[in-house]
Amino acid sequence: MRSTCEIIADVKDGKEVPYEELKMACLVQSSIIFFYQQDTKNLLKGGIGADLVKQMNYKDDKTSSKKMGYPSWYWNAIKKDPLEYLGPNWIPGTPEWKKMHGANMKIFEHVMKKHDSQN
Repeated sequence: MRSTCEIIADVKDGKEVPYEELKMACLVQSSIIFFYQQDTKNLLKGGIGADLVKQMNYKDDKTSSKKMGYPSWYWNAIKKDPLEYLGPNWIPGTPEWKKMHGANMKIFEHVMKKHDSQN
């Protein structure tokens, strides 16, 4: 499969993109949003959390840019094949995903039952 940035570039250029590529690129973009949210929270809090984000995510000049706000994990996410970046645990329908999703849903249901019993 092509890299996420190639898939997104074709979407932006109005080209047809195979459904599977589009689906995987959307999952990568979703993970990128999550990581940006986590980094933003730490940066806004300041202190050691912000220092760690800066040190960990912007140390490689080849894959990151403080000026552009591109951390290394972002570079890796857009430059890789989405299947490689995500791994089987995060691709819906794979046996690995089904196992992880099932465990996550059990935890969610347990938390919701506790929450409902407290209301």
